[in-house]
Amino acid sequence: PAQKAPPARPPPVAPPPAPTAGPTPSQRDGLSVIEEKQKRRKTCFYLDECGIALKLPKLPVMTAQCFFHRFFAKESFRRHDRFVVAQACLFLAAKVEESAVALKHLVPTCHRVRYAGRAGAEAPADDSDAGRELKRKVLEAERSVLYAIGFDVIVENPLLYFIHLVRRLHEGGVITGPQQQQFSQIGINFIGDSYRTSLCLQHEPQKVASACGFLTIVFMRALPPREEPKKTARLFQALAISERSLKSICTQMVELYLENKKCVQLVRDLAHMGHVPREFAQFGGPAGSEKVAPSSSSVITPSPDASLAE
Repeated sequence: PAQKAPPARPPPVAPPPAPTAGPTPSQRDGLSVIEEKQKRRKTCFYLDECGIALKLPKLPVMTAQCFFHRFFAKESFRRHDRFVVAQACLFLAAKVEESAVALKHLVPTCHRVRYAGRAGAEAPADDSDAGRELKRKVLEAERSVLYAIGFDVIVENPLLYFIHLVRRLHEGGVITGPQQQQFSQIGINFIGDSYRTSLCLQHEPQKVASACGFLTIVFMRALPPREEPKKTARLFQALAISERSLKSICTQMVELYLENKKCVQLVRDLAHMGHVPREFAQFGGPAGSEKVAPSSSSVITPSPDASLAE
């Protein structure tokens, strides 16, 4: 009998584009590395706040943050209004992730978040000239974003890989059943925080998921003891990440928490193990401070006050 042809495999998904070597477009326009990082972090915080105000799931917000980082890997912050670009990224990502939001609802909501606590926080009427101009700018920015990302709107999120990682760690005895829920929640918070950096441009999503899993284990102080080398081996076998990639991701993640007293012990543990620069251990308050999982409210990004509108 004739053999059946094997089922067709889906085409492999290309890894996320890596930033080009050398200075970024923003740096060529005179922006320092620190200033560019701050603009990325603050605008991604703004996207988080917009997502909450719009009652969007977390996935389209993460996708919007990825679009935002990809756009400014090719464009300069000095040549675009980053908040208009952020709104365009959120408008596009909500459609891509099947959580579409009407433009007449998105624009005024994002306007209120941007100018919260300031004069002029109330958005202009939808049918006014000013309201139509705001919507026109967002639609124009959406086209610019699509061209900048090459119309590639497929974004692989680390969350799927993290779910598989949790299962492997549980099966390997690295985390117990009662620890699973706490581990999952803290790890998801770390993944959410990772989008405030440009890690989605530098590393494959499975590496980001593994690094966030490792950060979670260190944060929970759940590393296997030295007397159990087999459990340690199972941990790193499940993580499946090189030391170089782990150190790169941990270092950029920990930069978010250096001034956060809730994460002092995490930073010091990672510095002691050599996964982040040792000088990081000197930041923060005294060891033993209250330990609270990283989340949108715990990282050291500024709240949406007057500084966001700059």
